[in-house]
Amino acid sequence: MHVAWLALGGNLGPVRASMDAAVHALSQRKDCRVMARSMLYQTPPMGPAGQPDYLNAVIQLTTSLSPLALLDVLQAIELAQGRERNEHWGARTLDLDILAVDDLVMHSERLILPHPYMADRMFVLQPLCDLDASWCHPILNKSARELRALLRQNGVATLPEGIQW
Repeated sequence: MHVAWLALGGNLGPVRASMDAAVHALSQRKDCRVMARSMLYQTPPMGPAGQPDYLNAVIQLTTSLSPLALLDVLQAIELAQGRERNEHWGARTLDLDILAVDDLVMHSERLILPHPYMADRMFVLQPLCDLDASWCHPILNKSARELRALLRQNGVATLPEGIQW
């Protein structure tokens, strides 16, 4: 079994319901087990202007799926929740990203692990710290806590207090 860390986010429609549906869909699979979920955070959008705020969270799951098979499952869940890929970093109903799988380092056409931008995003690191602040980035060799502290030192604002979901 592999341990995978997934980022969940969205800013269109009933985002919280879409995130709940994604977690439920994963928990119903025989090859996945949702182990933990972070607090929910409301964050300003990245990318094109004029978007609504996002809801963001991280979940930890165990899975027997390969990273690419897991990616296929996540993309099918996104589609089932109305995800349309019209604009890079544009508004979306649901976004499911694989942040890391075990300590695997991978670079393929479809998937880069660990996620190439995770160390630069407070909306990923804070929820990851909710679950495991000692998680260690396999390339940067820094914990989630250390990466979050580096963002704060570089002037990236902390997130508003999270809410349970």
